[in-house]
Amino acid sequence: MNGPVQRPADGAPDPVVLAAQVVQAHRDEFIAKLVATTEAEISQLEHDEPLHGLLEASITENIVTALHVIINRIDPLTVDAPASAVSYARRLAQRDVPLSALLRAYRLGHAQSLDLVLGEAVRLGLPDPAGTVIALVHLTSAYLDRVCDQIGRAYEEERERWVDTRGVLRQYWVGQLLDNPRVDPRQAETALDYPLSGSHLAIEVWRHDTEATTDNAAVFDRLTSLLHTVLRAQGRPLLVHTDEAHARIWLAVRPDCRVDPDTAAAELAAAAIPVRAALGIVRPGLDGFRRSTRAAARAKALALSAGPGAPRVVAFARVAPVALLVDEPRELADFVSDTLGDLAVDDARCELIRETLRVFLATNRSYAATADQLMVHRNTVHYRVQRAVDHHHLNLDADAFDLHFALNVCHWHGAKVLRRKRR
Repeated sequence: MNGPVQRPADGAPDPVVLAAQVVQAHRDEFIAKLVATTEAEISQLEHDEPLHGLLEASITENIVTALHVIINRIDPLTVDAPASAVSYARRLAQRDVPLSALLRAYRLGHAQSLDLVLGEAVRLGLPDPAGTVIALVHLTSAYLDRVCDQIGRAYEEERERWVDTRGVLRQYWVGQLLDNPRVDPRQAETALDYPLSGSHLAIEVWRHDTEATTDNAAVFDRLTSLLHTVLRAQGRPLLVHTDEAHARIWLAVRPDCRVDPDTAAAELAAAAIPVRAALGIVRPGLDGFRRSTRAAARAKALALSAGPGAPRVVAFARVAPVALLVDEPRELADFVSDTLGDLAVDDARCELIRETLRVFLATNRSYAATADQLMVHRNTVHYRVQRAVDHHHLNLDADAFDLHFALNVCHWHGAKVLRRKRR
């Protein structure tokens, strides 16, 4: 802490007070200049008319209060931040203006105030200019620390309250859009600050418990920004937290937006963002908003069913046939058993054959492409395919569609649709 400022002997003029009184005479001119400089130097504080008025009031009250403290030699540690300064900080928190911009404004005001006061101290020819300078620095710095601490706490409290409130409102309006057939789209657009007239892509995102070691809100914000860039979305995204580790994102995209889960997964890995994502389909209007949301939810359910082995990013378009039946596990299990016979067993050897056959059919029966994708020898692929035909009696020609579908169901649902191996 700075040491106490020494007062002059009784009857002697206080040089600190004299310097402040001279500034007091030019206070309005200095305030107007400081307001203009603040808006010019700090782009985040270049406001519309209502906020400009709050900025001006905040600077005015701070200067008036600081001069009052100096002229009356009041202990700065007993002074509270001006009410307008606290109101301005809270409004910035609601506008998503970073606290760093506000604190920079205080540093800028402090520097310019010191320049003016110290200049007056020198111009007055005071007997101890160095002592006056030290006293002024101590007083103004103590005032700055006190006020910045208070407005910083006010900002953080309002930010937390505002985010919580806004989150509740977003959840409410998204629920209305998804479930209420009579919802007013324009009112929802205004409340969510998200357009419903264009094309939409819904994205489900979540974290595993083992990964939840950092602030989830910050992680989802980073992810939203990244996906907005990767998918070349337009306008502001819409992010709604469904619980601590899960969230939904909507992006306004072009109708021909290419949704490539492999590219998205690579970008997530490069950015070290520890999340998984399920991408919906691109559809227009309010109906498209709802359809894309349902598609993303089905893709997520499928990814969760597949467990840790699922891709980091799943796109509904790639798994639609399986995802559409994700709510019918018993029927899927019956279909798998009827189609694959004794290959529909939860067994490591059967799994190798199933996965090989799945990739083989997906690559138009290319032994070379299958070997490359599975990173095995071509002869291994040939052996496994032949075993499926000879030992498990599968007809790759007559039943190709059903076989491929059943194998994809096994790939995503695993043990949920397979029979247990007999002991």
